[in-house]
Amino acid sequence: MNLIKTLFISAILSLSFGSFSAKASDCGKVQVAEMTWTSAAVLAYFDALVLKEGFGCDTEVVPGDTMPTSTSMAEKQRPDIASELWTNGLGAFWGEALDRGVVKTGGLSMTGGGEGFWIPKAVVDANPALATIDGVLANPQLFPHPEGLDKGAFYGCPAGWNCQITTTNLFDAYGFADAGFEYIDPGSGAALGASAAGAHDKEEGWIGYYWGPTALLGTRDFVRVSPGAGNEQTADNWACITDASYPGDCEKSYYANATIEVAYTTEFEARAPKAVMNYLNNRTFSDKDVGIILDVVDKEAYSPQEAAEYIVLERQDLWKSKVCGGTFTTCAEADAIIAAVQ
Repeated sequence: MNLIKTLFISAILSLSFGSFSAKASDCGKVQVAEMTWTSAAVLAYFDALVLKEGFGCDTEVVPGDTMPTSTSMAEKQRPDIASELWTNGLGAFWGEALDRGVVKTGGLSMTGGGEGFWIPKAVVDANPALATIDGVLANPQLFPHPEGLDKGAFYGCPAGWNCQITTTNLFDAYGFADAGFEYIDPGSGAALGASAAGAHDKEEGWIGYYWGPTALLGTRDFVRVSPGAGNEQTADNWACITDASYPGDCEKSYYANATIEVAYTTEFEARAPKAVMNYLNNRTFSDKDVGIILDVVDKEAYSPQEAAEYIVLERQDLWKSKVCGGTFTTCAEADAIIAAVQ
């Protein structure tokens, strides 16, 4: 009986390891693009780690950025995967590549996120009208000027950042100056974040440009101000808002809701095991969770690789079910990923 039991267990183990080996050989070499901002770099290394240790892929993280990576994927089918691609900002070429069937997008890389004008939630809760730009314009006194001037303060992008163009043109288009606001250049991204965090923690009025996912929005509660009905972004009004000559007569517009996706080439999809594609099509984090992770990254000075290992060990709630499939929260693949970084 013991001999039969031993042979049975050996057979099961052989089938399990044989299946894993087959997946490894099928997956082959995989290039994952590392973008130039922190959240995308972390997600690239995380996906690469999962594919390597969980599914046996021969992964390589390669340098990338939004436009060169998406263009290369559309034209050359390389790299294989972009873990955080902001597809709402891509041009017509991306839609054409999707139509040609050379690239696909899986699930949302993360929900939420994006650019906008933000106010501490406690301030909006106390003054619900501030949820819209019109409400903000009617209440400049609720946004104290850092120099004590009798004007409301609007914090734009630091000089030299591309978003300085859009924030300046939107400030003019909505008539912030006429409503009693002054445009404040914070001087740096760190100073912008510090001013927003300080106002939040004191429950003071603050309005300005910010974006997610970030440590600030992950660890503090802010409200993204609405532009109001009829002021949404269109191709025509946004063209003026992004004009670096600062025309001064743009129509009202606003930042479009972000679409942040996992993208991959169909050449990779054709050779990848089904389990790998199931993972890529279902690996979704919220911008709040990513922001919390980024806060840890900042405080601990983690590299993207170290941050990926942190997610594996400390935030298993975010990924195990995606690796194991459905409602399963434990499986051989997940155990292998954890063991590789312990």
